[in-house]
Amino acid sequence: MSLTTGKCLCGEITVSIPTETLNTSDLITICHCKNCRQAGGSLESISIIIPESSVKINGQPKIYLDNNTDSGTPLQRAFCSNCGCPIYTATSNHPGIQVIKLGLFDEIPKPTMEGYCKSLPSWSKPIEGMKHFDASPSK
Repeated sequence: MSLTTGKCLCGEITVSIPTETLNTSDLITICHCKNCRQAGGSLESISIIIPESSVKINGQPKIYLDNNTDSGTPLQRAFCSNCGCPIYTATSNHPGIQVIKLGLFDEIPKPTMEGYCKSLPSWSKPIEGMKHFDASPSK
């Protein structure tokens, strides 16, 4: 099995996922929720939803427990303790699943869905050709 590897800004943490999963997944998502924007310092977060068993992480991410979520269920937000780069998000609502941040990788496949479109700024519009959700796709 071929793996695609990405890394945080400083290179202290690497993340490897199956190349085939990355290239064929319909679970590549953009999230516009306030928490993802704040955690990444950006307008959105782009990620792949993948079984934790398919992910190999080298290095020790720091975990921040985000309790201020729309669902009321805390999220684990993993990031590099050296450069602050977001690594993944996980929740007890979906055990065994990690939401890997695709900014770690050189090549980013086209997303298939957008979540929290209700949180888009008034000057931004949902991207055509994707599934759109006002909140989380899992709601």
